Amino acid sequence: MMAIPQSASAGGAYGPDTCRQGYVWREANADDHVCVRPSVRSQTARDNQQARYRVEPYGGAYGPNTCRQGYVWREAFSGDVVCVTPETRSQAAYDNQQAPYRYQP
Repeated sequence: MMAIPQSASAGGAYGPDTCRQGYVWREANADDHVCVRPSVRSQTARDNQQARYRVEPYGGAYGPNTCRQGYVWREAFSGDVVCVTPETRSQAAYDNQQAPYRYQP
């Protein structure tokens, strides 16, 4: 497993993906370096772990990626079809929008 920054460090230890103090990579997938609060990263990990339980077991309108009632696709990145609550999807969209402001200058 790759070393993950627990908090941002001055000087850009992770290059252009270095998060500002108080933020960490979301890690919705291995390439997801959007900077979020640690609680959001923890929630993202939980959502990834629960993904297989949140889809309709026999598929549906969207094939095997059809979410159970009450869940929607997270859409943290193009092709992200992990089923999460609508609030979590809104958080992912907000974090994506704020991403440029959360990296070390």
